[in-house]
Amino acid sequence: MDSFLVALNAVMPLFLLLALGYGLKKIGMLTPEFLKKLNSVNFRVFLPVLLFHNTYKTSITEAVSGVTVGFAVGALAVLYALLCLTVPRVVKTPAQRGVVIQGLFRGNYAILAVALVTNVFGEEKAAAASVLCAILVPLYNVLAVVTLDVFTSGDKPKLGPTLRSIAKNPLVLGVAAGLVVSLFGLRFPTFLESAISDVAHLATPLALIVLGGDFSFRRAKGNLRISLPVTALRLLVIPVCFVPIAVALGIRGPELLAICLAWETPVAASSYIMAVEAGADGELAGELVVLSTACCIPTVFLLIFILRSMALL
Repeated sequence: MDSFLVALNAVMPLFLLLALGYGLKKIGMLTPEFLKKLNSVNFRVFLPVLLFHNTYKTSITEAVSGVTVGFAVGALAVLYALLCLTVPRVVKTPAQRGVVIQGLFRGNYAILAVALVTNVFGEEKAAAASVLCAILVPLYNVLAVVTLDVFTSGDKPKLGPTLRSIAKNPLVLGVAAGLVVSLFGLRFPTFLESAISDVAHLATPLALIVLGGDFSFRRAKGNLRISLPVTALRLLVIPVCFVPIAVALGIRGPELLAICLAWETPVAASSYIMAVEAGADGELAGELVVLSTACCIPTVFLLIFILRSMALL
């Protein structure tokens, strides 16, 4: 019963905030233009502050181990290599190949992982997800650019613009600043600390409300022949392959949940924008975001429930 309540308390706040955003859109209080502006402000201001706050408040050497970091990067590399080898053989339409590959390796980690780890373990333990976010999000971005360029247009990816984009990514900058503050042991005056904390607490609720407001059941119906198996692979098959390895390596607690969410979070919302800009199948990319977001609520619940029942969290 305890494991059920922990899983329920972790997932239900996310579901209710998504539902709130969807409801506000349906009654006309959130327009597409307003949602776009909110998302931009959250991405550029509130989420970086949240990651900065979670990172500098915790000793980094205690927040996440080298084994966890190494496994997160290694698992992503193995998964990406397998996808590049297999997806082009299965998906025959060039405009869809990069979208499918991106949908299978790139999750909405920055928004959901930090929120879920916080819900289960408390704010003081969320640094594990924040540090992994600083590592995985840039890798996701680099691999997404390469994937869409190679499999959609056939162009050779441009290293310079890609590296500049990563260096200017607000989420990366937020965690980098938090690492510097943490490593030097700096602390802020009480009034500034309170202001940073208040801004950080806005990020996750706002992100989930915007995600819910952008949700469309109509978009989820278009390419079910492709989007349904891709979603099943993302949320069920891939975690089943990698989670036991993480457990066998001795990864436990906040680190285990943080690394599991690298595979269990829905497809990143920004993957739709990138697919459209690259000339790929933007409609399929949008459907993957919508369908995986809807399906991740029960799968995340099961993940937390099972790991908690096995005393791994």
